[in-house]
Amino acid sequence: MTTGTCLCGTVRYEVTGPCQWMTHCHCSMCRKHSGSLFGTTLGVPEQNFRWLQGEDAIVHYRSSPSFQRPFCRECGSPVPDIAGGMAICPAGGLADDLDAKPQAHIFVASKSPMHELTDDLRQFEEYPPGYGTAVPAPQNPAAADSGDTIHGSCLCGAVAFEIDESPRNVVNCHCSRCRQSRGTAHGVNFFTRLDKLRWTRGADKVRTYKVPEAQLFSTSFCADCGSTLPSAFAPIKRYIVPAGGLDTPLPIKAGINIWVGSRAPWFELTDGLPTYEEMPPPDRVRDVMF
Repeated sequence: MTTGTCLCGTVRYEVTGPCQWMTHCHCSMCRKHSGSLFGTTLGVPEQNFRWLQGEDAIVHYRSSPSFQRPFCRECGSPVPDIAGGMAICPAGGLADDLDAKPQAHIFVASKSPMHELTDDLRQFEEYPPGYGTAVPAPQNPAAADSGDTIHGSCLCGAVAFEIDESPRNVVNCHCSRCRQSRGTAHGVNFFTRLDKLRWTRGADKVRTYKVPEAQLFSTSFCADCGSTLPSAFAPIKRYIVPAGGLDTPLPIKAGINIWVGSRAPWFELTDGLPTYEEMPPPDRVRDVMF
């Protein structure tokens, strides 16, 4: 048995194993909603799941006729969905791993060009045979080429943004805050200067949650669909941008793993990238992160 929670702690739940499945999903909707380059979920029978608190704080966004993406209205973290007799849980929100490991990559035909598969898990173009139904095309197709401008948006399309500079570095962050706020194995982020990002649609829909005890950490999300959005880190004059929210494909991949001392127990590092138990040393931060 383990517990799960959103980032702010408003929503809490309890899950009892064993789980029926655990997969990394590379579909465009999982990427958009989590802000990472893949989502990770596990399923347990509904009778092995119970809410502990905060059900009234959950917003339900229906991303397709057969699939909902619930999230906490206070912090935007994805939370479990109950459907078809199963509790579908975002793995990043769980305190422990229920002795479960991911079994496969699904929807690899939709994989982000920014992500490379480096493990030995099975791969499926869409759902494994005999599971799931066809998934509709994303509501926000990739933006047309407009020079050096990078476009991004939320899953429902209410919020959109543009960035006028290309990132030098992309970072995989395994801290518990990124995992809880994204609901997946780790955040995939880059930084851009405050004056280089502008909201082109739906700025009034952007909500931000600041972790009270954190010096910098905050997360922003769409109030309508819960998708992770760029969040301003004013002290360093930067936005932290979730790579999964981009509509413009970038010819760059993550270059480092940080906070691996907080890595999810079910996630194995196989990418061969430089790793740091927490942050890089002060004399390396600018070179490897900005």
